[in-house]
Amino acid sequence: MSSEQSYTDKEVFFVDSCESIKIEVLHYPPANIILNHPPILFIHGITIAAWAWDNFCHWFSNKGHDCYAMSFRGHGQSTKTPKKDKWWSLNEITNDVSAVTDAIFARTGYKPVLVGHSFGGGIVQNYLKDNHQKVAGGVLFASISPYSYRTGIFKFFLRLYSNIPILAIFKTIFTLEPYTAVGTPKLVKRSFSKAFPESMAIELHPKFEKASFVTGLLEVFKPFVDPSIIKCPMIVIGAEEDK
Repeated sequence: MSSEQSYTDKEVFFVDSCESIKIEVLHYPPANIILNHPPILFIHGITIAAWAWDNFCHWFSNKGHDCYAMSFRGHGQSTKTPKKDKWWSLNEITNDVSAVTDAIFARTGYKPVLVGHSFGGGIVQNYLKDNHQKVAGGVLFASISPYSYRTGIFKFFLRLYSNIPILAIFKTIFTLEPYTAVGTPKLVKRSFSKAFPESMAIELHPKFEKASFVTGLLEVFKPFVDPSIIKCPMIVIGAEEDK
């Protein structure tokens, strides 16, 4: 198989989680097998799914990394249960990460590196507090803080909604539906940095979906992880215009 073919090909499979949930996993095999490179599991934030990591996974797989991206329950092609999706707890969502992490180890024999963005970064932290021995490391991209409103999640929402019309903010509050913050292409663009192209916002908008874990999202408004108990290698990445 040529390097170019490896770059474009990906596998889709499903992992059994708890509550009879099946979790969608996208697998991007490495273009060139490099021994002793741990696999990478990418974990998304609210209103998106595994597809959001497509560019990242293609880039890293082309550099020889075995890449996976998962969709939380209620997102992407993972199991949707309309009467429950909004009310999954932080620990129930974390069970999805646990199931996929175990599946990757069973497939490869290597402990993965977990990469989490935004709310997905919070889920990574919640998983690592009890399971840091099961991974090679963790990476947090513009992640919510484990310290909740004191330094993190409250400021995160203030920053995110500072560029969004007041009507959309009230609609989000009263419906408990974060999707209203990205409900139009214009709102999608406002949710990214100023350099984000409008054409890409238009292209991506149809892929955004309603969040399936409002209860879990509310749980991170209080401290939910003591970082000192996480003993695996960690990298925290942020930038001035993070949203």
